[in-house]
Amino acid sequence: MSNLKAKYTFVSPTTGNTYVLHVQTGPLTNPIRTIDNPNCIGWTIVSGTFVAVVDGVSTSYNVPSGNTLMIYNGLWQSAAASPDGSVLCQGIDRLFVFVSSDNGNTSISANSNNSIQISLGTLNDTATLSNFVFPPQ
Repeated sequence: MSNLKAKYTFVSPTTGNTYVLHVQTGPLTNPIRTIDNPNCIGWTIVSGTFVAVVDGVSTSYNVPSGNTLMIYNGLWQSAAASPDGSVLCQGIDRLFVFVSSDNGNTSISANSNNSIQISLGTLNDTATLSNFVFPPQ
């Protein structure tokens, strides 16, 4: 079976920055093994990219695959099925993005069902979901 794909486009109402998240996932898995919630339900991330367009300059970051030692990158079926039961933004909750060997991982966290908080180095931004493909297809 080929990997499924999910895609999100976010726009910051404050800065005008655009963010595009594109991930490939495995099939819906029940449960997904996590440290916080052993009964998580969702799609494991196989690979992905996070592109930030800041002041007209595009930078691409790697989204690591799920099931790492201390984190689990996945798209969650519902808030109850997420690692900590917090709010989701169309499946996104505590998504880790690899920034660089210097900065390590940074996270994308859901603020609501249609907005996220992004921290990339010195950039801290909130962006609203403008377009998405979820659940993965």
